Amino acid sequence: MPAPQTFSGSHIRRQREAHAKADGYGRHRHLYLHDTLRRLARQLDARSWLDYGCGKGEFIEQIRPLDLFATIAGYDPAVDAFAARPEGRFDVVTCLDVLDIVEPRFLAALLDDVAGFTAGLAVFDMLTRPNRLRPHPPFYWTSLVRQHMDVVESSVEFPGVQDFERVVIVAAPR
Repeated sequence: MPAPQTFSGSHIRRQREAHAKADGYGRHRHLYLHDTLRRLARQLDARSWLDYGCGKGEFIEQIRPLDLFATIAGYDPAVDAFAARPEGRFDVVTCLDVLDIVEPRFLAALLDDVAGFTAGLAVFDMLTRPNRLRPHPPFYWTSLVRQHMDVVESSVEFPGVQDFERVVIVAAPR
């Protein structure tokens, strides 16, 4: 089965340029999600994890020493080291800082693609404030994910921090 189109060529070019220009681009550590991954790994007795849209793989390197998963994979078509599309399904899939930068016309296909890789639960994380690209509130992202997967939980991280807020959504495939 061919991979769904989840991005345009121009989007990948822009992302490759951003990765090349700024060493810190694609190196988010998401320290506030470590406990969430620990909890989900225990809850699901998870053995495998895919970081979908992993950038340069910094979050993978942050989680690897926690020894939560026997199999760890990263996928990011804009980064050569992670451009190979993975195969199979994973107990946990993270999709962090992806939905809020992908082209709107590909959101549905991308969410369906993440759902297809997810055997257990997926974790989505979007910057809701500030976001010059797509400043949608948390309920928008929860509603969007709900159209493609069953939302299990949704939380706002860093509420009240001036001009900074994220929404974290945990969802199961249908």
